[in-house]
Amino acid sequence: MAPREGLAAALVTQLGDLLNASGRVRVVERALLERLLEELNLGSSELADQATALQLGRVLAAKLIGTGSLFYLPSTTMLNLRLIDAETTAVPKSFTKNIGRQADLDRTLFELNRELLSTIIQKYPLRGFVVQGDNDTVMLNLGKDQGVVTGSRFSVVETSEPIVYKGRTLNKAPKIVAELEVVQVEPDLCHARIVNKQRSLKADDKVQEILQDGSKK
Repeated sequence: MAPREGLAAALVTQLGDLLNASGRVRVVERALLERLLEELNLGSSELADQATALQLGRVLAAKLIGTGSLFYLPSTTMLNLRLIDAETTAVPKSFTKNIGRQADLDRTLFELNRELLSTIIQKYPLRGFVVQGDNDTVMLNLGKDQGVVTGSRFSVVETSEPIVYKGRTLNKAPKIVAELEVVQVEPDLCHARIVNKQRSLKADDKVQEILQDGSKK
C-alpha cells in the first residue's frame, strides 16, 4: 500500500473508531460497506458521488453519509469532508483540515471527532419525554440504543401556542424550564440529575439534547 493510501485508510479507520467509542453514533463497518459496493458493482472511488452515497445511505438506513477527499499538495495534505443528510440531500456541515507531512494524526482526528459530534448534536438532537421523576432525578425514555451516554445533557422544554397575526402564524421559541445531566444509562431509558429547574418536572415533559456546555440548539 502506498503511503498516501495508508494515510486515507488510517483516517477512515481511526475516525470511525473514535465516533463509535463516543456511543452517540454508530458508524457502518468498512467491510460491510465494501461488500455492499461489490453487490452494486460500484468502486470505492464512486463514494465521492453524492447520488451514490445517498443510495448507499438509504440501503443501510443511515441518517448521515460522510464523503471526503484527500488533496496532496507540495507542502501539505488537505482533507475535505462533507456530511450529507440521506433523507433531504442537504449538507449540514463540511470540514476542511490541513494535514502537514509530519502531522499529528491523533490531534487532527480528535478535532474532527469533536466537530462531527457537535454538529450531529446541534443538527440532529435526541428528543424524548420525561417518564417519571422526583425532586432530584428524572427518568427519560431515551437510552443507550438511541445514543445516550453518561454525561449527555438535555433541556426540558415547553412549547407555546402560536400567535396568528394578520393571517400569519407566528411560532414562539420553546421555553427552557430545566436542564438535566444523564448519570445512568440503560438500553431504552436513562436516569438524569436535575441541574437546574424553574418548576417541578412531570411525566410527558418534552426533552431535547444540548451540547455539553449547555448551549441551546
